[in-house]
Formats: sequence, structure tokens, C-alpha cells
Amino acid sequence: MTAIKKKQHARLINASELAETLGISLRHLWRMKAAKELPKPVQLRNSVRWLLSDIEAWLEMGCPSQKRFEGRKATRAKASRTR
Repeated sequence: MTAIKKKQHARLINASELAETLGISLRHLWRMKAAKELPKPVQLRNSVRWLLSDIEAWLEMGCPSQKRFEGRKATRAKASRTR
């Protein structure tokens, strides 16, 4: 993977960017996070961010719950390692 692709792949987005991407309000986004309806965020001190690649994969999977998404993500990672 080139350095540019790695950088894009590991891009973090904040709550405002995620809400805008999903077309929802910030308040609704925080409700979804509390209900574990979003992929698990990355906690950076007092900041919450999401991996853009996780959000894209989550959308492709049809927006499953956090638990189901993390399970599918682990299965995908395991399958790609065995190739």
C-alpha cells in the first residue's frame, strides 16, 4: 500500500464530520453512539473520532450494530490474513 493510500485508509473523522456524512444531527449521532449502533470510535484523550474506513465498511454492511460490525470486521481481517 502506498503512503497516500495508508494515510487515507487511516483517516479519522470527528462527530461533526460523521453526522454530516450520515445526514443526521449531532444529537442523533450521540444517541446512536450511546445505543452502540455505530462502529466503535477511537478515543484520543478528550476527543472521539471514527476511522473513515470503518464507517465505509459499516455502511457497505448495511449499518449493523456495533457488536455485529466488530464481529464481521474481525472475520474479514482473519480471512485476509489467511490468503
